[in-house]
Amino acid sequence: MMWFLIKGSFWFSLVLITLPFLDQSSRETLEDAPPLEVGQSMAAAVEAIDDIRQICVRKPEVCQTGSETFAALGSRAKEGARIAYQFLDSKFADGEPELTTGSLPVDN
Repeated sequence: MMWFLIKGSFWFSLVLITLPFLDQSSRETLEDAPPLEVGQSMAAAVEAIDDIRQICVRKPEVCQTGSETFAALGSRAKEGARIAYQFLDSKFADGEPELTTGSLPVDN
């Protein structure tokens, strides 16, 4: 689970980093930003990932605590997404709100 979250975070970050390349106004804003050396950055990322893999071997309690933390954060994020969905649905829904599986009548 923890490794999945780390990989997911990496790919999500990669998407966020590449989005400014698609927008002309972002390119102009980033002209004064420090240059990005893709080769060196990828080498550093690979080394960091290898080090993260080894931390579970060196200190298993860190991975155990991390897994528990990510599980708790995942539960909270799920609940937050549910609340946000209900809020947005109440603000933007046309007519009757959609039925959810929890609100369907039970046939006996």
